[in-house]
Amino acid sequence: MKIAAYLLALLFVCASLPARAAGPIVLQQPDASADLAGTEVLLQAGLDRQTAKQNGLAALVAQAILRTPVQGSVALEDAVAANGGSITYAVDPRGVRFYLEGLTGTYGTLLDLFRTALSKPDFSAATLASARTALDTKIAQSQRAPLSVGIDMLNRAFYEDSAGMPPYGLPATLAGFGTADAQAFYTQHYRSGDAVVSAVGNVAGVPKSAFGALVGGLPAGTSSPAKITMGKLPSTTRQLLARRDVTVPWLVAQYPAPDLQSNDFGAMLILTAFMQRTLADVSEVPAISTRSASQRGVGAYYNFDARPANVIIYVDGGLGDPTRTFATALTVVNVLGHAKLGGDLAEMKSYAAGRLLEDTVTLQDRAWFAAVFASRGVTGSDYFARALKAVNATTSADLQRVASRYLGAPTIALVLPRAQQSVQSPTP
Repeated sequence: MKIAAYLLALLFVCASLPARAAGPIVLQQPDASADLAGTEVLLQAGLDRQTAKQNGLAALVAQAILRTPVQGSVALEDAVAANGGSITYAVDPRGVRFYLEGLTGTYGTLLDLFRTALSKPDFSAATLASARTALDTKIAQSQRAPLSVGIDMLNRAFYEDSAGMPPYGLPATLAGFGTADAQAFYTQHYRSGDAVVSAVGNVAGVPKSAFGALVGGLPAGTSSPAKITMGKLPSTTRQLLARRDVTVPWLVAQYPAPDLQSNDFGAMLILTAFMQRTLADVSEVPAISTRSASQRGVGAYYNFDARPANVIIYVDGGLGDPTRTFATALTVVNVLGHAKLGGDLAEMKSYAAGRLLEDTVTLQDRAWFAAVFASRGVTGSDYFARALKAVNATTSADLQRVASRYLGAPTIALVLPRAQQSVQSPTP
């Protein structure tokens, strides 16, 4: 397999991982040929750390860190940009991720700026007001993106704890949080003991200690999830419906999936890649890897970093007759769960390996990939090799068993235009 050989040639070298209880994990993937350096910081301060009344607090704290003044009155994200870099964050069901990227020559300065804001965030009324404004904009944008709306609905039904809350909260709940709320959440959940720092790119000129120092100023110890059970949405069907200001209907379906440490991991990587290609074929949409998820029209991806893991497929109803397109997509997946799969798997394995490469081609992707495995207690350095080994060890019987086990009963979200009244619900 040429693609496997190519992937193996790209394997990174990272620091030896200490026992998870020893404190923060610091990983490095040196790449002297890169013009940039990037660092992902993964903290256990995501949606599952919020109570029902704290919807949006995790995002508010993260956004406030980006708005924390670090050079006089200059906010962190603005100071980073002025020094040729960028910093972003994402609030996940089980964690919050910050990613800092910049030119090698100024990267030490960027790390210092980030460390200052992360260890001493400003939760004053002015900073929180700025953070709320930014979050209100993100909430409005996500409500106009049918894929985001569908995933939010599915996550609310999928998770039985607060991990299924909207990632940015709601404007009404955000308005009620003050300095004490943000400080309390930060103190309780921004802990160094369960932090993962994953550095990538041309980092040779930066002392290794600088990466560990990013979380060195955080409170010691570890964070714990909020003790809350939200329960599944009351419903007699596995179909969810929302109407938004979109031009065409969208279907988003969610299936349970195996954990990345499961023996079924490799088989699901293959099945998801196969679904991606097949959905594109039946919808006559070219699989262009440089397009974003929402621009591709159809797709399938495996959230193996989630707990529990899941698979998402999505279809843009504007590609043709919505009812027919949606039914075809669900039928494709249903066939995988019931048909006998045989023949030579070499092509499917090569395609899955290639897709894994495409999905981890950027510095940020590589940093995330390593951080995910490390945060789950998977020690070692060759995470790509581990994934490839799981793919290559998969048999036809494994594919059949995994498809039958996981791909039989989706939960479906339909996102319809507000004026649309007649799109029929597809039958899985």
